[in-house]
Amino acid sequence: MGWYLEHRRAEHEKTSIADLMVSGDESSDAVHAARAIKVIGLIGSGDTQDAVESLSRPIADYYVRYLNYADENQRRAKLRALIEDLIRTNMIVARVIKDRMELSIPTNEVKTPTTGVTVPKK
Repeated sequence: MGWYLEHRRAEHEKTSIADLMVSGDESSDAVHAARAIKVIGLIGSGDTQDAVESLSRPIADYYVRYLNYADENQRRAKLRALIEDLIRTNMIVARVIKDRMELSIPTNEVKTPTTGVTVPKK
């Protein structure tokens, strides 16, 4: 009888953990869906600059967070190159990334060779 109760408790715990994992994924999906809805609305109303700015925020967050680690991973290096191309060709994206970087720069700074943007030193 004790084994059965312990087994049921363990099964309930596993189910609860799985539910939390699903709700976490759902929460992330909800954020992406809400952003997509906002951007589609902006595009639909002809406000493409605000749409680009909205799409630029997660790009900027990624760029700032992983900038110093691009050399450790080929996928990151490729994405970094794509983002830096975008920085050179889109003033809105460049501004959003610059703003994000200014919020996170410590006292030791370097400039990225391709963009000239000041970034945290490794």
